[in-house]
Amino acid sequence: MSPSPEPARFTALARGAGRDRERSRAAVAVLRANATVSRALDRALAEAGLTLPQFNVLMELAVTPDGALALYELNDRLVTTPPNLSWLSGRMADAGLVTKQRSAADARVAVLALTEAGWAALERALPLVSDAERALLAAYEPAELAVMAELLSRLVGAPT
Repeated sequence: MSPSPEPARFTALARGAGRDRERSRAAVAVLRANATVSRALDRALAEAGLTLPQFNVLMELAVTPDGALALYELNDRLVTTPPNLSWLSGRMADAGLVTKQRSAADARVAVLALTEAGWAALERALPLVSDAERALLAAYEPAELAVMAELLSRLVGAPT
């Protein structure tokens, strides 16, 4: 069944706004994909007792040489930035996943560091996330995944 024609009023509005239907379709597809991936990862992480923002923080800390980052650096590196990273990092410190201290070089800067409990949480969560990613992307060949990653990275201006 073909889609019904757009109402004349909307067609005129879209034309007047310079709407590019294919760009709009692509933008909506990206938003839907984001929602699908986020839901799947949230479900997987619930089994490990973590949220997606917490997992992102742990991952970013884990890939640094000393397992620590200034809060402002962490904010720039996160996949999705929670509305209040300072609040989230405080809750994560309360849970023992990270330590939060002032920088010795600049007392205005808060530094988060991964704790053993944070490493343990990451050890529980990473296999669950990996399984969810495999399930989500099972229909794609490695070359297709590389193209997808390249195109989406260009969209957000991130290196691949």
